[in-house]
Order: sequence, then C-alpha cells, then structure tokens
Amino acid sequence: MRRFVDEVTLQNTYMQVLEILEKVGVRFESEAARELFKERGAIVEGDKVFIKRPLLEEALAATPKQEYGEVTARRAVAAAPFSNAPFLLDDETGAIRRCNMEDAIKLYKIGETSSLYECANPGCADPVGNDAPDQFVAQMAMVLKYSDKYPSFGLRATGSNSRQGDVYGSARKALRLAREFYDTWDEPVMVQGICPNPPLAYDQECLDNLFATIDEKQAVSLFPCSLGFMTAPESIMGTVIHDFAMSLAGLTLIQLKAPGHPTSLCNFSTISDIKTLQPSFGSSECIYIQVIFYELCKSLSLPCVLCGSYGDGTSVDYQAGMEAMLTTLLPFNLTEVDDVWCYPGLMSGFALGSFAKAILDEETLRHANRALQGVDMTIDPDLTKLLAAGLEAGSFLGVGSMDTYQRDSYRTEVFNKDGIAKASGARKDLAHHIQEIIAARIASYELPKRSAAQQKLLEPHLPSMCR
Repeated sequence: MRRFVDEVTLQNTYMQVLEILEKVGVRFESEAARELFKERGAIVEGDKVFIKRPLLEEALAATPKQEYGEVTARRAVAAAPFSNAPFLLDDETGAIRRCNMEDAIKLYKIGETSSLYECANPGCADPVGNDAPDQFVAQMAMVLKYSDKYPSFGLRATGSNSRQGDVYGSARKALRLAREFYDTWDEPVMVQGICPNPPLAYDQECLDNLFATIDEKQAVSLFPCSLGFMTAPESIMGTVIHDFAMSLAGLTLIQLKAPGHPTSLCNFSTISDIKTLQPSFGSSECIYIQVIFYELCKSLSLPCVLCGSYGDGTSVDYQAGMEAMLTTLLPFNLTEVDDVWCYPGLMSGFALGSFAKAILDEETLRHANRALQGVDMTIDPDLTKLLAAGLEAGSFLGVGSMDTYQRDSYRTEVFNKDGIAKASGARKDLAHHIQEIIAARIASYELPKRSAAQQKLLEPHLPSMCR
C-alpha cells in the first residue's frame, strides 16, 4: 500500500507527540474541562493540562475507529461551497464585500442543484442582514430549510453571533433544532466542526461549542488550522506534530466526557508566506501537512479525511485554477486515499468566496475524477471488424459505438473546446458562460419539501426574509 510516511518516521513522530502532551501540555481555558482531566489523574497547572500516555491510550481505545481497507475507487467530492467565507468576490465588478443574506440563500441553491455536493454548511459565515433573534441558530435553521444534504457545520457559535453572547446556549439550541427537525435521538444527525486555537490551546468559546455538541450527542470533527512560523513551528513536521498533539488532547477530553462519542479528525493547516504573513493554502506544502497528519490518524485507525480545492488568489484566473487542481489531485498522488473532500469557490485562504469560481471548481472536480477513473483496458473482441468497417467508410462516426465513446470520454459543458472557432464569436467568453450557468442553476432550484411540523419548528428561528 502506497503511503507518504514510512513506518519508522510515523513511530518517531507519534513518540514526539506523546512527549509534548506529557511535558509541554495543552491549554484548556475552561474550568469544567480541567476538572474532567483532574478527576482522571491528569496533572493540571493553571490552565495547562499534561496528559500521560495511559490516559491518552484509554481515550484512543474508546474512540470509534475507521477501517482503512484497500482503495478500489478514488474520487474528488464536493463537501460544500465556500466553507464559511465571510467575504464575497463580486464576479461582475471585482469588488470584495461582506456576504449578505441574498448571497447565503443563493449559495444553498448552488449547492443543492449539483450532485457533486454531499454536505450542507453555512458557506457564507454570519451574513449581513441576519435579523433573527439568535443569528447562529438561524444559520442552522437555514441549512435545514434550504438543503436536503447532510449538515456538516464548520461554523461555530461565537460571542457575536449568539443571543446575548451565550455561546454554549446558542450552540446547544442549534444542535437540538437539528435533532428535532429529523426527529432522531439515538444517533447523530450532523457533524459539528471544532477548530482548536493554536498554539496548543482550546479557548472557552471553542470548548463551549464542543461541550454543546457532546451534550446533544452529535458527531465531532476536530480540525486544527495552524499557520507555520506564526501559530505553529516553522517546519512542516513541526506543524504536523503540534497539530496532532493538539487534536489528541481534544479527543481525550471528548472521550473522558462521553466514552465512545463519534469523533473524527481533519487538518486545515498550512505554512505562512513570510513576506505577507498570510496563510498559503494553494500550495504543495499545505497538502504535505494534511497527508502526514492523515497517515498519523490512519496508523491509529482514527477517522480522518483529506480536503482540497484550495486557493489563495482574489481573482478567478489562472492562479485560482492551478491552485484548485493542484490541491485536489496531489493528495491522490502522495498516499492511498478514497476521497478528497473539496470546497468549490474558496479563495484567499478561506476568507473569500466566488460563485464563478465555485462553478469552475466543480468542473475541475469532474476533470479530476475523469483523470482518477483511468481507462477501461478491455479490448473489444470485434475491434478487427470495426477497423475494417472504418477503413472502408473512411471514418468511424457511422460505424462506432456512442456508448463506448461516452464511457471513455468526458465532454465538458463549461470549458472551451471550440478551438479557433471561438475567435469568430461562435461562443461567449468563459465569464459570461459561467454567469449563464449560475442563472440556470438558480432558476432550476426547488425548495425541499418540509412537513407542517418541520416548517413550524424552523419558522421562529429563521431571519425575516426566509420566513
């Protein structure tokens, strides 16, 4: 089985993680969290917790595992568009502005009208114009109203988007709303993402969201988002070790509070561009960090996914396309993995979204999947007859099989394949074509059907323009 990290390096890396947990410690800015650790014998000094190996291994044993079998099919999957970008690139004017309610609703329609997307998430974080009593709960209500896809929340409750600043209360109310909506109480109906606070810390707001998720029995995804040479060490391996130690500390807390609670890991860390001190997500280094982190998780049978379709630019241009394709395909080249989960439309390191780039990234995923699919090597037993018929006719257009052609060929409806005919005005330029696709997608959207009980449940929590 192909992998990026050899066994000795994996073992040495894990031993370094254990040393950090035991000797450096992780900061937990919550008395309730520290008390849980104290009760199980962990050393606590101020707000720092030191986790010994036996306690960690007990937590690892309690965590539901993932079976990593032989990879038989590989695919690039669209998780959700934008992934909580607070800003939007206006594709017509090039201006950058805060996302608003119209953008948020439009984004749900884009996600719902493509079979590529498998999750629903508030792609526009905390949109301007959200006048609901509790802005965080409202964003959960919008997901449940506008999408039939599985809720996977990367957004978390904060002091500014929660009613009266009650982070735990808003987070728990939103999670309870999802349980009531699906009327499912014995298993998770969604995943809540929890991002720790590097270096090596979980602040009170983060832990309020984490405890609310555990108390409502919903699945947790821990995803460190560290920046090398800023909030993590300057080396790739140093960043990975920092992130894995921080993740295992959080996993230990979860399993102490609720043994067996479904917990997965992911990584959104990267290096920093030292010239600008900005994150560099559209880079090979970002993928290297993810892949090493993934293989550490795999060595412990911990659930983990790889992500892609990143971008750092602020224009829908060559750079945006290159970075999206690089970060989508490179994970498959480095290690054995079934799926890479992508976020079409991402720009400027998760800060910015573009509807035009989302459409182009979707097409990038289709081309990536065609590349991953490979070729059917079966030789047609009638090939000799076919060649003879083609020789006689001077072409295979009338004698070949359209079914075979469609099996072996991907025909794009987005990118230009018209050759020099485009120069004569046979086709609109790509920017105009993308806007036509967006308009058609929006027009084709149908609001998911909801029962009277579900509508009644959501209505009080929605912003006024969504009621």
